[in-house]
Amino acid sequence: MELELPKRLYAEGLEPQVKKINNCCRIELMRILKEAMSAEFDDVKMDPVFKHIIAIAENKLKFSGKLVHSFLCKQLIVSKMHEKWFVFARTPLRFSLQEYHAVTGLKISRESSSEVVKWKRDGGFWSDLLRKGGKITLQSIKKVHLKEVHNWTRVDRMRLIYLCVIMGVVMGRDEKVNIPPMYIKLVMDLDKLRNFHWGLHSYDFLMSSIEKVRKKLGKKDSYIFEGFSYAFQIWIMEAIPDFGEIYH
Repeated sequence: MELELPKRLYAEGLEPQVKKINNCCRIELMRILKEAMSAEFDDVKMDPVFKHIIAIAENKLKFSGKLVHSFLCKQLIVSKMHEKWFVFARTPLRFSLQEYHAVTGLKISRESSSEVVKWKRDGGFWSDLLRKGGKITLQSIKKVHLKEVHNWTRVDRMRLIYLCVIMGVVMGRDEKVNIPPMYIKLVMDLDKLRNFHWGLHSYDFLMSSIEKVRKKLGKKDSYIFEGFSYAFQIWIMEAIPDFGEIYH
């Protein structure tokens, strides 16, 4: 007897087509950071908190908008916390927090002590930015601050790299969005940074991004996709046998 699946978002063959997906996850940032601050980049690369993420970036995986869009259209309409379901070849496939953790290696358990309350002023760039309530984006980092980093302290350069990994890859935020002060406070204390539940935090954001896209499908010929899109793509690639032959 064939398994009866929940209702599909789109019936097979009726999936809307798009011309472009504006992918906000920018793993090419890792190359730019390595060229600008090679010693500090190597130190951050060895830190277990994002070691697996940087390894994914250095594998030079190309974003496949065709593959990702195809799967976004294959959603099953279910309501479950911390999981999405998709269908391929009449087989249901789960993309939950556990699958996300398997791909990213990011921490998914929340600790009561992970809330950020205080940070210490040290007179550096990030400390002054927090003290003054200043704003900063990935775009301004690339256009302005990367030219000035060699006048910063070594620890502030490392903080910049951590923030770029967080905003540009793990969270996959639009480069024009202000970096949340919470992230800056976290990089001010590396112990808190390492104990923070980046897996749960970024997975929830990716899920909210998929929901936003779902509501826009079929209405425009392009859309913005925020979140760690490469983690979603890697899961698809691992979930589908012979995916290369299908989506080449």
